[in-house]
Amino acid sequence: MTFFALLTKEMRLHLRRERTIWIMVVYLLMMGMLGWLFLNNSSNASANANGPGISAIGVNLYTILSQLQLLLIILISPSFTATAINGEKERQTYDMLLCSRLSPRSLILGKLSAGLIHTLLLIAAAIPLFSLVFFFGGIGPDQIASDIVIYIVTALWLSMVGILCSIIFIRPAISTAIAYIVSLLWVVLPFLLTLILLTSTNGYQFFQLYPDRSRLIFIWNPVVALINTYPTSSQNGNPLFYILSLGYSGQTGHIPFMLGSLRLPYWIAYAIICICATTVCFLASVMLARPRLGTRRERRDTTTNTTTDTATDKANATA
Repeated sequence: MTFFALLTKEMRLHLRRERTIWIMVVYLLMMGMLGWLFLNNSSNASANANGPGISAIGVNLYTILSQLQLLLIILISPSFTATAINGEKERQTYDMLLCSRLSPRSLILGKLSAGLIHTLLLIAAAIPLFSLVFFFGGIGPDQIASDIVIYIVTALWLSMVGILCSIIFIRPAISTAIAYIVSLLWVVLPFLLTLILLTSTNGYQFFQLYPDRSRLIFIWNPVVALINTYPTSSQNGNPLFYILSLGYSGQTGHIPFMLGSLRLPYWIAYAIICICATTVCFLASVMLARPRLGTRRERRDTTTNTTTDTATDKANATA
């Protein structure tokens, strides 16, 4: 079995399941219903004299849809890969995969690619909903492109987390639960840490005295990377944007990640970190997926015992 044969098999198995179709249907229904409710409320509010403009409606609609899509990606991505390896062990097909021409690297890459493709299908299915934003204006193609990059690297990282959990833990239920716990802590922990610092005595002074260090808390957070790609008009009154802008004297509305002389947009820094973390987890998964042949001493002892037993059997047969 080769890499493409494994990928084809995984795609056929997943797409033939009813769960895959229902996930896509519920995914689109949730985004479509939320967008319809927002447009319905906005049309009633725009009838007033002080109602929001058309471009403001487009920006707000895009903000809601993009955040909902990020939330759904975080919730759905680990489920496609959290049972990839231990599921094969439960079905007693994992040894057959190892005995084939498929290397551990190709095995992990095939499982990861199959789970990632399903998440990319959900992202592609939601593109027609996002195209409605262009009728209102206020959002450019560059902002949508940067958000798509955030979605892809987020799905890549969370899918790799699911693969690693499926290798470490034997039971699929435990690996799925651990994968979701890691994903939620990864998203929520920076906000909890910020809340603790702001409620402490000297926490707010830390953000004012060390703004560059305080930004490191949010550098690997998908919500912050997504929010920092929105237009400047939608950032007014956002407390998270206010914390990120402490100590920054630039004129642009998008706060860059600053580390010494390095200046990068948040979404680029976030994408680089996600790719590096995915690479580290991929290498660890490949090492753990290799068959354990035992130490050299154990193999030598096994060979010696086998030789002794063979000699004993021959002696008994001769006697």
